[in-house]
Amino acid sequence: MRTRHFGMAAAAVLLAAATGLMAADDGFSFTPQPRWSEEPETGELCAAVAKECPGAIKKGSIDADVGFDELYDARGMLVGMRLTKSTGCKPLDEYSLVSHREFRMAFHRDDAPDLDDIHAELAPGADPAAVRIVKADGTSLSIGCD
Repeated sequence: MRTRHFGMAAAAVLLAAATGLMAADDGFSFTPQPRWSEEPETGELCAAVAKECPGAIKKGSIDADVGFDELYDARGMLVGMRLTKSTGCKPLDEYSLVSHREFRMAFHRDDAPDLDDIHAELAPGADPAAVRIVKADGTSLSIGCD
């Protein structure tokens, strides 16, 4: 039996097969696929929100909650993000996925898993490419728009 070791509390992680994910050009998957490849400037985000969901901007600011799954491969490396709770505004949802990926990758070391303190076991002969470790997460957004 092959054993893989990673981080975070095991109770917060579910093993699942990866299905139906849209891949970005670099092999990273986003669901939904964001319009931005990297975190946009605040002005660009605010313009997209004002155009597509103007009701989300109240008194010059945006306050919203969003939920997402972080998807890790069998080595514990972050390979995707999936929206699980929408803000009700497509640009904010897309921004949240890109922003969270950049935040997580800021702590990335090339030689270490992105997910720590997790112990996962694969059955003999199991294809590691078919395994996804799913960590549910979310955040509250508060963004000032001029």
